[in-house]
Order: sequence, then C-alpha cells, then structure tokens
Amino acid sequence: MRVAVVLTARPSWAKLESVCRALKARPDVDLQIIACASALLERYGRVVDAVRRDYPDTAITECYTTYEGANLETSAKETGALLTELGGVLSRLSPDVGVVCADRHEVLAAAQACSYLHLRLVHLQGGERSGSIDDKVRDSITQLADIHCVSTERAKYRVYGLTGDWSCIWNTGCPSIDLAKQALSEPPVTWNEMGGAGVEFEEYPTPIVAWLQHPVTNEMAEAGAQMEATAAALRDAPYDVVAFWPGEDAGADAMSKTLRLSQDWCHTIRNLPPSRFLRFLTQCACLVGNSSAGIREASYLGVPVVNIGTRQQGRERGPNVIGAPHDTLSIRASIEHQIAHGPYQSSTLYGLGNAGERIAEVIDGCARGFVPTGDVRRADRASLV
Repeated sequence: MRVAVVLTARPSWAKLESVCRALKARPDVDLQIIACASALLERYGRVVDAVRRDYPDTAITECYTTYEGANLETSAKETGALLTELGGVLSRLSPDVGVVCADRHEVLAAAQACSYLHLRLVHLQGGERSGSIDDKVRDSITQLADIHCVSTERAKYRVYGLTGDWSCIWNTGCPSIDLAKQALSEPPVTWNEMGGAGVEFEEYPTPIVAWLQHPVTNEMAEAGAQMEATAAALRDAPYDVVAFWPGEDAGADAMSKTLRLSQDWCHTIRNLPPSRFLRFLTQCACLVGNSSAGIREASYLGVPVVNIGTRQQGRERGPNVIGAPHDTLSIRASIEHQIAHGPYQSSTLYGLGNAGERIAEVIDGCARGFVPTGDVRRADRASLV
C-alpha cells in the first residue's frame, strides 16, 4: 500500500513525523513524502532537509509553488499553483492514500488534488477552532476527506456535525504530543546547537522567554504593529529572549522586519528540529506569541504560555495558557504573571503521546477496507455510549 504524506510547512512536521515513523515501520506500507510550500524555503528553515536526514531511504518529492510577498493575493495564487502541481505529482506517484494535516491554504490544495484523483484522503486535526479563515479551510478539508483522525473529543463531535458518519472518525490524539513526550527524555538544547543570529547569551541563562508569533491573515494590515507591541513588551525586560521567525502567511514580511530590527537585544532562530524545539521550550520560563505549540505541546510539557491576540481563538486549551491583547503593558504583565507562576502540571487534553501509531493503524485498516481493531476503535465506541 502506497501512502503519500503531504508536508506543507515547518510546524506541520511536528504533527506528521511520528505518523511517518509509524507508517515506515509497517512492512506493507510504501511511504512517500511530498514536501512543498514553505517546507522547502531556506528562510523558514527548509525543514525538508531534516526530513531527508531522518528518512534517507524514503522517496521525497519537492514541489515548489511559493510566491514572494506573503500577502492575501499570494496565498490565493499559491493555493491554485500547488493544486496544479500536485495533480501531476500525485498522478505520477499513484498512491493509494493521501495524508494531510491541519488548516493551511496549501493543505486545501492538497486535499482538493487527492479528492479529484479519487484517492482516499486522511485528514489530521479536523474539527478544531482557531479563528480567522483557518476555520473555513479546515472545515472544507473535512468535507473533502474520507478518514478523520482528530485530537480531542470536542473536535470529534464537530467533525461528526460536518460528516454525519461516526465510522470515519477516530480520536487518536495529536501526534505532536508524541514528540513532546520524546523531548522530555532528550538532553537540553545548547546554544551551539541552536545557531541563529542576534545577541549571544550565556549558556542556560535564567530566565529565557521564547517568542513565536505568526500573522493573523484577516489582520494583515496590523501585523507589523502587533509584532512591535510584543517587541516593546520584551525589550529591556529582565530576561533573555529567543525569537523564532513567523510562518509563511499574509503579513509575515512586516513581522520579520520587526525581528530583524530586534537582533540587538534578542536572539533569532530560523528553525529547530521539532523534538529539539519542544525540548528547548522546557528550558524556557514562558512562551509568548500565538503559536499552536503553546496550546498543544506546551500544555503537555507544562510550559507557561501567553497567547496574544485572536489567533487560536476558540481552540481548546489547558490551564498553562493565559491570553493578552496586542497591548504592550498587558503583554508584559501577563509574562511576569506566568514567570512567577512557574511550570504547570502536564495536561493530556491533546493526547497521551501515542497518536502516531494509532493514526497508522487507522490508515492501514481503513485503506484496506476493514475497521481497525484494538484500543483505537474500542476507545471511540466507549466514548459514544
């Protein structure tokens, strides 16, 4: 059985890596990885290189369709361009199953291509809410998909509301929690390992604040001002700041400019391998920004988080997350509160750290036309009684 996993962005590899590992371990599965969009770009860490290192004997196809500009127009054009390219790539590879993750515009293109080619489509992380156009995209992918591996019970019921079919929905947990669990047993991340640019701090300064903030597509015009409000809250504060570059969304250029101008007081990093990024978070006193990592993985790791603005609005969250508006004083007060609080108790809202194997079981079984047995199916049935 040939399974094509479509990787579209740096954060997506944290969700897909444990699934790929579990599929690769199955002798009857021929794993194919299609890397596209920002996963191929140097300015976003070129995550495809890490994938090649980890999977040297796996077929990896690169599909370039990213436009310069990172605005609403380029997002629309990139979706169409990737749909065109993936039509040819998927026809040539001829997989039995396609796997996509989450809610980016590139994922919508991949879902359309799989659907029109009549490939069985597996969607991870459907049924969630995070605000902006992402919710419309996610629900559109849900309608196109045949098999749904969701991360929470609430998400499972939302997907049922869209599909009306319990038999195609499994609450497997989020595969990024698998990497968070793995990260806890890894050695600390060193400064030499991180690389990057800007201020060089002493080894293991205390405290460290991680800064990871993405644009909100329907607030693109405010992206630069929103990033500057956070910068003003972090600048001259009594802790060291390590910033990660924003994702490739409309408004990213304005946010990146703020980061470049902040390198005289903070350290910036393009990319860390997923498990090393999560291990680094455990070395931080707080994560600031609006990344889903703060909602998902950080809740399992117990890392204090300040989520800024409307991104992640509506997404289920653990007790480790507090919100703040795009206001410098509010952001700084929230950071100080979280640092004073310290680590939180681990939350299993998004899973127990075994999602990759459970998703591989669902994919393998459903693709062959039978319902998987074992704890995956039993757990789901029990939850519906």
